[in-house]
Amino acid sequence: MNKFLSTISLAVVLCSLTMSCTKDYVNINTDPNKILFGQAAATSLYEPLVYGIGTNHQSQTVSFANELVQVTAFTGGSTSQIHQYQITNGNWQSQWDFFARYGFDAHHMIDQAIKQNDKYSEALGLIWKVYLLSTLSAVYGDIPYSEAYMQTANTAPVFDSQERLAEEFIADLDSAATILKRRPTVLKPGNDRMYGNNFKRWIKFANSLKMRILCRMSGIDDKYWNAIQDIVNNPELYPIFEENEDNAKIQFEDMDPYRSHWKQESTTESSFCNHRITETMINMMVEFSPTGLAILEDPRIPIYATQKGGVWKGSRGGIPTSDYKEYDSGAAVVNYSVLTNSGVPAFIMDYSEVLFILAEGVEKGKLTVPNQSAKNLYESAVKASIAKWAEYGQYASKPVTVRNADIVALLSSKLASYDMATNHTTDLYTSAEELIACQKFISLYFCGYEVYNEWRRTEYPNFEIADGTESNDYELPTRFGYPNYTVASNSAHVNEAIARMGGAANNMHVPMDWSWVKLKGAHRRPHPRQK
Repeated sequence: MNKFLSTISLAVVLCSLTMSCTKDYVNINTDPNKILFGQAAATSLYEPLVYGIGTNHQSQTVSFANELVQVTAFTGGSTSQIHQYQITNGNWQSQWDFFARYGFDAHHMIDQAIKQNDKYSEALGLIWKVYLLSTLSAVYGDIPYSEAYMQTANTAPVFDSQERLAEEFIADLDSAATILKRRPTVLKPGNDRMYGNNFKRWIKFANSLKMRILCRMSGIDDKYWNAIQDIVNNPELYPIFEENEDNAKIQFEDMDPYRSHWKQESTTESSFCNHRITETMINMMVEFSPTGLAILEDPRIPIYATQKGGVWKGSRGGIPTSDYKEYDSGAAVVNYSVLTNSGVPAFIMDYSEVLFILAEGVEKGKLTVPNQSAKNLYESAVKASIAKWAEYGQYASKPVTVRNADIVALLSSKLASYDMATNHTTDLYTSAEELIACQKFISLYFCGYEVYNEWRRTEYPNFEIADGTESNDYELPTRFGYPNYTVASNSAHVNEAIARMGGAANNMHVPMDWSWVKLKGAHRRPHPRQK
């Protein structure tokens, strides 16, 4: 088994451990003597790991991911400028620390599971480790892996390349699936609130996450599409998500320690709704008449957002602060009553994402899926996404019911018609490939950093970079920079990694190896003043 990642100092790693068993989880901050590193049962580490991931996932989605790629814009206040790309070392550090901390927790869970011959906990630890560290790599680029989490044995680990990391992630997911296929003993039944100890669903999650990583890398080399084709060709060996019941999600409750981030933080409606829905999202989800009247709505939009003033109007991401009042007036806001409801989980990965990956591959001629066309896969993906969100329409202040007729109408409209995109009879999309990417973008609403990762991979939707983004030289951040303390403590390997990625400095202009701008040499729609 591999060593894992952490370039934060040993002191930071140790103080961030969540080593309490479930009954002590509530008291984790009041009785630290109960947290015994190296002595806890692996089963005791699972719930703190998962619910720590879930609550941070919610916060990251709202504060960073949505704001970076014009899903939302914090134009209702002045306490956040992420949508203007005013992102500081403190922001880099907070996100790095989260993934490094919980990656270490997963590492510790795996170590304890091996010592205790708890193969089930080992497999789940491997899956969560890959989820955490593959997301960290997607946001930052090259990261330590092969020499990491060695503590005092190596305080300056090598940073592994993104292709090497993908190989390691996939190997660990395969290891987890292999363990689960042997149906190991579950030492603490009832501990798993995600899949209820359902081995098959955990295996599906591992293989679906594998597909996400392969798709992310697919622009580099066709070998990644070939690996997805191998999954498609061998469904018994590599089962993947087959329905929404397979979705990876962390379900919350109105009780400690299972409260969502919003309930733990006592989030107010006014602060939450300072995040306005953007024109980018509105224009992809509402069809307007020539006079500006909404004539068709994506059935997800009243679940995603709430109108202000009785019309669908969006704000703009990246606008100067002086323009807030103009765009903010009447702009739709994120749906507080839905998104902060305890019944709404943290979304990790959906069945619809698997279908979108397959649809993209078939559309590009990279994949063959038995008895399925790109159109069929695409439409199934949209339907799966709508069905997922329809479940939560009940929490809206005015409950939303989605009818089959609404889905048929959407898929026949210029907003989502595969045929219209293919035949160039819609003014929204230039190709079916763009349509698939944009509908995938919509489906990833409140799914962590994945919407940011997907935009950098495809640069769809093809939105404008606004004039308030001078802080990053009018370029959407291609990555987050390594925190200052990481640079200071491991400068040689940090500089080596930045140079390998093609950068001249540790900044937000170094593109990921798999990104559109790296592979094509230019952005789809650069700002005129971008340096």
